[in-house]
Amino acid sequence: MKTARRKRQVPSAKVADTPLTTFSSDLLTPEEERELLTSFWDCKSELVRVLVRHFPDLRANKPPLEPWPMAQFIRDNCAEEAREVLAVRRLHDRYVHFKHRLASANIRLAAHVAKRFRHHSLSYSDLLQEAVCGLMQAIDRFDVSHGTRLATYATWWIRQTLQIAVARQSHLVSLSPHHLQELGLLQQESEALAHGGKHLPSPQELAHRTGSSLEHLNHLQTATRTPVSLNAVLDDDSDFKLTEAMPDTQTLTMQENNERQEALRFLMDNLRPREKKVLDLRFGLTGSGTHSLRQIGHLLRISKERVRQIQNRALEKLRANAERVGWEPTLLLE
Repeated sequence: MKTARRKRQVPSAKVADTPLTTFSSDLLTPEEERELLTSFWDCKSELVRVLVRHFPDLRANKPPLEPWPMAQFIRDNCAEEAREVLAVRRLHDRYVHFKHRLASANIRLAAHVAKRFRHHSLSYSDLLQEAVCGLMQAIDRFDVSHGTRLATYATWWIRQTLQIAVARQSHLVSLSPHHLQELGLLQQESEALAHGGKHLPSPQELAHRTGSSLEHLNHLQTATRTPVSLNAVLDDDSDFKLTEAMPDTQTLTMQENNERQEALRFLMDNLRPREKKVLDLRFGLTGSGTHSLRQIGHLLRISKERVRQIQNRALEKLRANAERVGWEPTLLLE
């Protein structure tokens, strides 16, 4: 009989060690939610005590009896090494189970709040993911001694998380939640003025209604301007893209340089060979690099002062020739 009892006890021990993974999205009644939150708090408190008891090094970092510090303590110290202790693993599995059960019961709330932010550029899947993160944070921060429902407390954290995500990801420039609220107020005032006066409000009117300066309003509108792809089609009836309508500044620069070089070669044809040589060495016209007056004089076996005289006379001839044909002389040697 003793052997039979021992054989019957083995399966029950295995079941107790198995993590609880059954989750349901059914709504909780106030009594069920209160009971589940109480069990979650008791499990959290017991898990902190067990961690400190089995790992004396954690006593110096023992958190106060507050929901958020205790949740951070559990997250930072329930690693694989701690889960090797049977008591820690059992309590942590129950802790995760209670937390996920509370989250699954309020997943509809997260989806409902996320739908209010669908007018932003983030996809609904990203919004729902951020809303669930806010819900999980609210569960970690919720104090069971408060008389409010978890849904009431979690709504603020979900909305706050979504506002931060939208401010950081929906625009090319990262905005703060305060700027996002200003954008919402700006849009409301713009719609109110457009509906009441049947005309689009001017920036001065919006600045007066919102109490912001015109410069701040322009900066905010510029930062939140919707980006346009260079491959976007200008007209739905044609394949004409935006890149085809933009000027090619690189090509224009190269064309201007080529025209300047041609004009310079044309004007230098009227110079003497020594004058051409001096200008070429002095300004690097043929790509040989620039030289000082002393270096040019050493190459041509003349004095430094003589090189300066030849250079000045050549430049005067170039300016006179440029004025005669109607060109700007200051553009020739830039």
